[in-house]
Amino acid sequence: MGLILEMELVKEKKEPPVNEILQLYENTKRRGLFIGKGGLYGNVARITPAMTVEKAHVDEPVEILD
Repeated sequence: MGLILEMELVKEKKEPPVNEILQLYENTKRRGLFIGKGGLYGNVARITPAMTVEKAHVDEPVEILD
């Protein structure tokens, strides 16, 4: 049990951005942020912080994703 944040990534015409999502996973992994993937097309990025998450723990992943 715990917090899970999900972001569904789609192109303008509601198509899954296959190449872009793979690039996102590789880039975040290289920077130390491990995100899960889900959804029918693997285009849902999942972040599951610890139950004891603090503001400082949220700022760093947001900067990496930005």
